[in-house]
Amino acid sequence: MSQTIYEKNLEALIGIDPLLGSALFSIRENSQFEVFQGKDPIDINIIDIQTHAYLYANPINDLEHHVSSIEERFSRHCVLFFYGIGSGLMYKLLSANSVHKHIVIFEPELELIYIALNLVDISEALTSEQIIIQYTKTLSFAHAIKLVYKADIKPYVRLYDLHLHALFYERYEDDIHATNQLLIRAFKQMVVSHGNDTKDALIGIEQHLYNFPFMLQNYTLDSVLKSPKNSHAVIISTGPSLHKQLPLLKEYAPYMRLICIDASLPILQAHGIIPDVVVSMERVELTSQFFKTLLPEVLEHTLFVVSSLTHPKTIQNLAHAKVALAMRPLAYMRYFEMPQFGYVGSGMSAANLGFQMAYLMKHKNIILIGQDLAYAKDGKSHAKGHIFSEEEIKQSPHDLFVTGYGGGDVVKTTFVWDMFRNFFEKDIEFTNKHSIQTYNCTQGGARIHGAIEKDFKQVLEEIVCKKSPKKALKPKRIKQNQYLSLLAFAYQKTQEMITFGMTFKEEIEALFTMLMHTMEQYEKTSLAEVDFEELLELTLRIDAIKETVEGLEFSKMYLDTVQSFVYHQELELAKIVVENVETNEQKKEKLMRWLVAHKYWLFSLAGGIEAQLLALTRGRTPLMQECRKWRLI
Repeated sequence: MSQTIYEKNLEALIGIDPLLGSALFSIRENSQFEVFQGKDPIDINIIDIQTHAYLYANPINDLEHHVSSIEERFSRHCVLFFYGIGSGLMYKLLSANSVHKHIVIFEPELELIYIALNLVDISEALTSEQIIIQYTKTLSFAHAIKLVYKADIKPYVRLYDLHLHALFYERYEDDIHATNQLLIRAFKQMVVSHGNDTKDALIGIEQHLYNFPFMLQNYTLDSVLKSPKNSHAVIISTGPSLHKQLPLLKEYAPYMRLICIDASLPILQAHGIIPDVVVSMERVELTSQFFKTLLPEVLEHTLFVVSSLTHPKTIQNLAHAKVALAMRPLAYMRYFEMPQFGYVGSGMSAANLGFQMAYLMKHKNIILIGQDLAYAKDGKSHAKGHIFSEEEIKQSPHDLFVTGYGGGDVVKTTFVWDMFRNFFEKDIEFTNKHSIQTYNCTQGGARIHGAIEKDFKQVLEEIVCKKSPKKALKPKRIKQNQYLSLLAFAYQKTQEMITFGMTFKEEIEALFTMLMHTMEQYEKTSLAEVDFEELLELTLRIDAIKETVEGLEFSKMYLDTVQSFVYHQELELAKIVVENVETNEQKKEKLMRWLVAHKYWLFSLAGGIEAQLLALTRGRTPLMQECRKWRLI
């Protein structure tokens, strides 16, 4: 028995979006909307039974006009965003244009999705994700992030526009606004995650390599995560609200895992609170100040989980402490293939790292305190006792206003703090699916969506048992023979990275020289004299370079350095890609502008690789010295 249109569509949808597919199983027939089918196959209209509002004024004319209008303006656009699924026919027609890699549809009514999937066979487009349907009532920030990170969507962020399917959908004004704001927030987060400062990436690479011997000599992250479990963890940050929580924290400290960020350590020491874990992930020397004075109890009891790209001064200050240098989930760190020392710290703050440590250590309840992510009412940015200043971060005209804790007033925050909040919300949504409860007991600052807002005392009384003291962590080091093996392997991988970079840089520079010479020649001629085939050949050579850049080998070794300027230039190149051209002259002109734009792209790419080669050469010194000490090279 052959499948119905709906069965084919549902099967395809479940393979891509099981949650939406499962939600559609609850609908057996449409009850809120009624479908009218005319003699013409595209003469389909839908009416809201309660309001008697029709989806289309004239189904055939509306459909033909909308499709022709979209294709006239956006035929070269790889990504299109629409609010409203309607009858689904428009998207079936638009999907015939293979240039449209993704047609993303946001729909507020589950029943209209059900109707559209009964009317039009789009199963192939759903399977390939050429058509992506998002039900807005379940749309979250995590969903939006996953969507905008798709390879064929990322380059077109600056071309984003949310098109209204039909005037019928104007009644969903609030939902349209919320959807649009959520997407803009996700796009901003995605752009920021690519970085805007290559210098930071280079410092991180050099210091990561410099710290390699120290990392291998100390505790493995893997052994930390496998240490005896405890049901509850509290993440201690340095927001202005922290001070009021310290007495309760001290009282309950023996019964729950205390994970504090680096800046919180001096405050806790001053109040006689000894954390189990201190997390740190900054590259800058200033962070080392938090570890300048460590109490004997801290040296004996506390484990420091520090990113392997930390400043060498931090390593010096922690020379007598228990340390696990942890690799972050960055491509160049994964390239060294030592999972026992990684990979954690995908967020932007030490508190994000602390939260990830908490759920990787399998705590069932995670409590946040001092996680204000906003200025206090008196303008202070940090807790009382912060070693730099309670007003370390000054208010700025560029600050943002977000929903406050408890959902009442709005509070003032910074762009950076808001990015931290975004990472929290993404991680909390992930942990919720794994039955991990997150309690925001900050009792102030910005609201973190997904966390349960509750009084700190009440949460402790409800979930923490004072008859069950926590068990001590039991981190381990690798054995001496493993150390030597990994040391030699790290040096080998470093040399391979250097050899690859030098070879590829020469290839890029050769093409850059060729491109410069050709463009200089054509600057002296008319457009009619331009050899289209020669331009096409240069384009193919650039495509070959891009293929290497997008390949796994380059991505592992060099992408973290070059991704900031490569990605930001790709955003500009996308504007040229989507231009409609008809005549041969227009095609030549577009191709010329495409090649001119790639001059700087190639120059930047070669420069980024050269900068990383210098960082690698400087950073490998301790690794070389240690290898020579053991006669490994």
